[in-house]
Amino acid sequence: PYCSKEFKKPSDLVRHIRIHTHEKPFKCPQCFRAFAVKSTLTAHIKTHTGIKAFKCQFCMKCFSTSGSLKVHIRLH
Repeated sequence: PYCSKEFKKPSDLVRHIRIHTHEKPFKCPQCFRAFAVKSTLTAHIKTHTGIKAFKCQFCMKCFSTSGSLKVHIRLH
């Protein structure tokens, strides 16, 4: 065991263990960056499409991920 953290779902434990093992099984087919969590890869892939579906309500600048928009909004 790596730490004493407990999880209700086995899948959450598997995902957490990757923090300790540095395993990143989800690889981007375009740039070969790797991620520990599939949803992070999915969000990353959107950066390659050019689609920017997340718009800042203050300045109308658009972003490809909600996380990028959240970081940007903190600057306002």
